Amino acid sequence: MIVVAALLLLPGVALANDNATWQFHKAVAVRYGTVQLNDSYLQDVFGKQNDVIKVEYNMGWRLFEVGVSAGFGQATGFLQTSAGDVSDEHDMMSLYPFDGGLRVRLDFFNEQWVVPTGGIGANLWLWRENWFVPDDGTDDDRNGAKLGWHYSAGGMLRLDAFDRKASSELQATTGIDDTFLVCEYRQNFMPKGPTELHMSGWEVTGGLRFDF
Repeated sequence: MIVVAALLLLPGVALANDNATWQFHKAVAVRYGTVQLNDSYLQDVFGKQNDVIKVEYNMGWRLFEVGVSAGFGQATGFLQTSAGDVSDEHDMMSLYPFDGGLRVRLDFFNEQWVVPTGGIGANLWLWRENWFVPDDGTDDDRNGAKLGWHYSAGGMLRLDAFDRKASSELQATTGIDDTFLVCEYRQNFMPKGPTELHMSGWEVTGGLRFDF
């Protein structure tokens, strides 16, 4: 196990010096994935899992960073009757998740291929549900906002290690120092009142990240 980890993490086998550790960086990432909310009503109408896309901006140092993200997700379904039967009334849920937090990066070695990450942060999620009322041919809706928090665990695969020449050319022309393939699991905790939607749950996203 230790040998495998070393092969994955230490292609350069050189510890970062103090200057590299405290070198400031900025990063932009685009993630796409799946989100599941624990509310039974939402699961019955829209399904248990739905797509979400996020754009993320981070700044910090080699071993830790702070960041914010904005996202969008949308799902469609049909309203249910009081008896639990599916009606013919079209329903749509739109979700706008805004997050911010601290991420720790276990990036100890120069040109480390795999960088494990973990984080914690705050959530502000805006949502809107709108549906069609066939009796009078109009639309109706409701909306709200939810505050909460999350923790996350994931990893980043440094793509530069696979093509040094292309990486150097990209840096020279765009200023991008590192390119990563990223994946993250996040557990969301969104406290709810007795009449509120239960938006706690989990999400898994993956995408590309560019460090400057």
